[in-house]
Amino acid sequence: MIRVPIPIPIRIRQFPQFVRQTLERRRVLSLPEPGSRTFHLCCFSCQSYFRFLYCSLHSLVEHAGGIRFKVLVFSDDEQPLSATQIDAILALVPGARVIPWPKSMGWGAKQIGWIWRAYRLAAENAADDDIIARVDSDIFFFNDTIFRAVARSDADLVGDGHYVNFEFCQGGCYFFRASAVRRINAMLEAESLERVLADGHVGVEDMAAYYFARRLGLKIWMTWFMMFPDELRNAGKLTRWQRWKFSCVHFVMKNKEMMLEAYEREMLGGRGPEGYQQALQTI
Repeated sequence: MIRVPIPIPIRIRQFPQFVRQTLERRRVLSLPEPGSRTFHLCCFSCQSYFRFLYCSLHSLVEHAGGIRFKVLVFSDDEQPLSATQIDAILALVPGARVIPWPKSMGWGAKQIGWIWRAYRLAAENAADDDIIARVDSDIFFFNDTIFRAVARSDADLVGDGHYVNFEFCQGGCYFFRASAVRRINAMLEAESLERVLADGHVGVEDMAAYYFARRLGLKIWMTWFMMFPDELRNAGKLTRWQRWKFSCVHFVMKNKEMMLEAYEREMLGGRGPEGYQQALQTI
C-alpha cells in the first residue's frame, strides 16, 4: 500500500515562526521610541502607474502621519511622470523629490544597479540610523505598526518573508539602515555587480537585496507586515485580526485596479474625498 503524504497547510507550518515573530514584535515595540530617525522612502514609478503611486502616498499621509519620512520618487525616464502629476504629488507630500531615473523595475544586473544607486542617493545626507525603504506603487498602508517597529529595531534589514516561506525578504517594501545601504554600495563599487549576483545565483532586486545583506553578515529581521491579494480575498475584508497582523497590502497582480477598489472600500468608506478622486485623474 502506497502512503500519500498529507500536505501540511502553510499556516500550520509557519505557526511556530509566527509565534516567535509575534513575541519579537511585541518586544521591539516596547522599546523606547528613538527621537530622530527619519524614513527615506524610495518609490520607483512612471506615468501609467501614477494613480497607484498616488494611492500609496495618500495611505502614507493618512496612516503613517506620525512617522518622520521623506519621499523620493524615481520617475522612469522612458515613461516619466507628467508635470501635472508631479504637482499633485507635491501637493499631497510637500517636500517630496521627483527624480528622473532609468528604468528600475528590478530585473537583471542593469536595473538592480540603478536601484542601488537610487538607495545611495537617498542615503547621501541621511544619518547612519536613518532608514532607507523601498515602497512600490502597488502598496497601500493601513497602519504605522511596521514603521514604529523598524524605528525601534536594531536590524540592518527588515522585510517580510512569509509569502516566500522566509527564503528571502519579499519585494515591494523593505527597510535598510542607511549605514547598511552605504556598506552594500561600497561592496558593489569594490566588486563587479554582475559577479556578486552570479555568486548568489540571483537576478531580481528583492532576492539581491537579501543576498547582499547576508553576504556582508548584516542583521536581518524577517517578519509579517505585508499582506497579499489572496490573503485579503480569503479574509473578505481588513478585519481587526488582519489590521493587527499586517500594516500594508501589496497588490502583486496584473489588475492593479483592485488596489484602488480595495483602498476606497476598506479605508475611505466606499469612495474617496473629491480631492482624492480628482487627483487620481491627473494626466
